Amino acid sequence: MTEDRSSTSNTINVGSRCSELALCQTNLVIGMLKDKNPNLNFNVIKMTTKGDQILDKALNKIGGKSLFTKELEVALDDKRVDFVVHSLKDLPTTLPPGLTIGAVIKRHDPRDCVVLHTKHRAVTRLSALPAGSVLGTSSLRRIAQLTRNYPDLKFENIRGNLNTRLRKLDQDNKYDGIVLAAAGIERLGWKDRVNLYLEKHDMMYAVSQGAMAVECREDDVETIAMLAEIHHQETALRVTAERVFMKELNGGCSVPLGTWSLLDEQGLCVSGAVFSVDGKEMLYCERNEMMPSNCPFLQLPTSPFASTGFLSHNQVDMIHGQLPKLTSDAHSVKGLLSNKIILHRSGMCCPTQDVAKYDIAEQCGKQIAASLIRKGAREVLERARAAGIVNVNEAPNKCIKNATTSEVATSSESSGKLDNETPSNRDGVLTLEDVIPVVEDNSSSSVAEPPCKKSKPTSLL
Repeated sequence: MTEDRSSTSNTINVGSRCSELALCQTNLVIGMLKDKNPNLNFNVIKMTTKGDQILDKALNKIGGKSLFTKELEVALDDKRVDFVVHSLKDLPTTLPPGLTIGAVIKRHDPRDCVVLHTKHRAVTRLSALPAGSVLGTSSLRRIAQLTRNYPDLKFENIRGNLNTRLRKLDQDNKYDGIVLAAAGIERLGWKDRVNLYLEKHDMMYAVSQGAMAVECREDDVETIAMLAEIHHQETALRVTAERVFMKELNGGCSVPLGTWSLLDEQGLCVSGAVFSVDGKEMLYCERNEMMPSNCPFLQLPTSPFASTGFLSHNQVDMIHGQLPKLTSDAHSVKGLLSNKIILHRSGMCCPTQDVAKYDIAEQCGKQIAASLIRKGAREVLERARAAGIVNVNEAPNKCIKNATTSEVATSSESSGKLDNETPSNRDGVLTLEDVIPVVEDNSSSSVAEPPCKKSKPTSLL
């Protein structure tokens, strides 16, 4: 049972990585919470993760999951901290049992950007760099797309926090530029260092890039209710679709996978793509989904719930299209519902009245992944995983299939359900399609062609 914090302590312990960017992001979240809860005190507990310690290998060579989150999640599970702040792109799509995303913070610029060496400060597009110019990045996603679009460029691994990478650019004379996430460099106040912002035709960004997540225990009703005050709905719906897309493909830093999303009055538009490591293969899908303007949840027929005023475990799970198994206790579930919050099956807390919106976002991500799987995405990604990955946590997966390039590149989208080995219907688990009507293609649009490269990016400064 969760104790009332007001009767025990008004100090909240917050977990954070030690880097300047991580602490900046943690303090941004604390500032938002302090504005709404001035009586609370926040104590930041700094930790070092495995990803912070291993700096001599590219992320795809390290392999594994939770490289930047495991130590924080252990402290959270042990109740040494009340919540932790992450860059959402670092957070695995499957969370440890008992943990949930209590809030998603408004997304900053999700695009990638390029910081050039001072000798190239006059350059306004990548194509203007001399042939053989070296860009520093350890991301397979970035290398694959830039190799595809700019075959004359070369790439070298670069690791470390933003300060370290900028220092290497300035002092080592090894790099002509480095590729970074725009959100991080702008949060630290270094926007003036950015030369180029990369648009969709040059670089689809990483899943959840630019967004922050606050992870907490799913039975900590008081903390979740507090975090709900800073939860940003638009960002949450976009990253829900993106994260489900990546989860269905078992993606991560060891495979080249990109996305792009937009949510406005017209609905949710999400693009997803997978690439071969050398960039020669690209599989692309785009979907548009309409979002309901009003999704009443607790205005369901009252007869099943009239006796208690709350939903039972089984009733909550059936609404979510799952088998009846929740890791949180009945008291926590009822406590969240009394605050009009529910734990969505995607691993995120959401307002009860908006469950249908999160269902649509989840289904959008699944449909994009399904389309790419039918085109051969699994084979492309398996080849990427098999390309010399050394996993410090577990033995690397071996490539099961090895379709030819022509088979992957020219396969067309077929109709019908996925095969029986897809995660959504494995072992007879009750799925969303069994309970909630699927948003069919005749009520949403799907685009199978990749974005056209209309022009080179120019500096937005």
